[in-house]
Amino acid sequence: MHYLIIPNALSAPLFAQARAAICSGPFGDGRGTANGLAQAAKRNLQLEHQGHVELLDGIAQALLEQPLLQAFAMPWHVGRPMINRYEAGMAYGMHADGAHIGELRTDVSYTLFLDDPASYDGGELVISGESQLFSFKLPAGSLLLYPSGALHEVKEVTRGVRHAAVGWIQSRIRDAGQREIIAKLKAVPQALGQGEQHQALAVQTNECIQRLIRMWCD
Repeated sequence: MHYLIIPNALSAPLFAQARAAICSGPFGDGRGTANGLAQAAKRNLQLEHQGHVELLDGIAQALLEQPLLQAFAMPWHVGRPMINRYEAGMAYGMHADGAHIGELRTDVSYTLFLDDPASYDGGELVISGESQLFSFKLPAGSLLLYPSGALHEVKEVTRGVRHAAVGWIQSRIRDAGQREIIAKLKAVPQALGQGEQHQALAVQTNECIQRLIRMWCD
């Protein structure tokens, strides 16, 4: 599975605003934003967006401008996040995200961890790869990006409270395998080092990248 972790993805002031929103609430039943089988698997709370629209839009804009996210996801649009809350006994069973959230096609999912992982037990985000499970419980402020088509779950919280901002990205390249190829090719020029011969190879690699983007871009 092709994924990316970005530490300290938000500025300190914006992260502080997100933490303040957690304290002020209010939170409602999270099942209202899930459909079908996902709704039955979902047991959490969700920050009511009224009164927090500016913050949520600010988070989406900050992520859109994040250079590492741009290179990984090649975003066309970053959707407004939802801030979820898991209290002791809450979980979100294994499920697949919908292909569309409103008018947004979901290509890349993101989770922004908002709590110190030592402040709660359980609550791991577990994602099913092709041949193994990946488990994530990241430091506060860390952003995880992963393919929206992957099955995933949030394990039951057994102590404390877990908060995260979650959302989706519509990429210019809808296929996860194609995005992975481009991301790996982008790393080649940095690995080549200096020198005239290396520079020529870097130019050729970039040409290939741009041709692939033209072929695959929506």
